[in-house]
Amino acid sequence: MQRRCLISSTNGTTFRDRCRNAIAGVQKDLASVTKVTLNGVDYTPTTLVALLQSGIDAFDAAATARAAWLEAVQKQRALLTLLLGVLVALKSYLTNQYGSAAVAMQADFGFASKKKVVRTSESKTDAAKKATATKAVTHPKVTKQTTTVLTVVSPASPTATAMTTTNPTPAATPQAPATTKS
Repeated sequence: MQRRCLISSTNGTTFRDRCRNAIAGVQKDLASVTKVTLNGVDYTPTTLVALLQSGIDAFDAAATARAAWLEAVQKQRALLTLLLGVLVALKSYLTNQYGSAAVAMQADFGFASKKKVVRTSESKTDAAKKATATKAVTHPKVTKQTTTVLTVVSPASPTATAMTTTNPTPAATPQAPATTKS
């Protein structure tokens, strides 16, 4: 037969409340009992109350430690933000004060010099192809549509078939009726 774990199914506050209720019950109903056997272990009401209280104290200590840890992490993050800004400014100061040739001095502060990226002709060609393909997809060319009108002239006329190009006429837009006051 499996026993259900009471701690995993409850949160710390609920568990502490259960322990406090158990202490109140022991003090009220088991004060006159000399020995209580639980899971093969003998307890007096006093030792049982002390055991339950130690569980409450352990959960309280863990909650306090967690709150202190969260506060410490918050302080650490704020300090990290400040320090990263200072380090960036310090590197800029060294570069401005002593020039970019002061690589040895920057190394003394733990700053690495920028490495030049050497690109091969193949990588440049691939990048150009990808850029062209991306541009074709994201910026399609819109051309002005034109219509071709063929005019057929009667055979009696000496002129041949003429071909003219015209732009389509815009469609008439309906106008909303004017509103009248009633």
